[in-house]
Amino acid sequence: MEFVPHISDDTLERYAMESLRGSESEPLEEHLLVCSECQERLDAELEFVAVMRGAAAKIREAEKS
Repeated sequence: MEFVPHISDDTLERYAMESLRGSESEPLEEHLLVCSECQERLDAELEFVAVMRGAAAKIREAEKS
């Protein structure tokens, strides 16, 4: 069985923010299919990104007022 290292925090963050190129995301997505630990870390990262985007939207909205 081949050891596949876990995805780095930086790479998960870039993936959650949709800033990886297609060729970079393919091996990551394959790893996510089999690694529940990285899946959980990605879920947390996606939640964080959603909260930050929501906060930024509220700030932009408040600045328009």
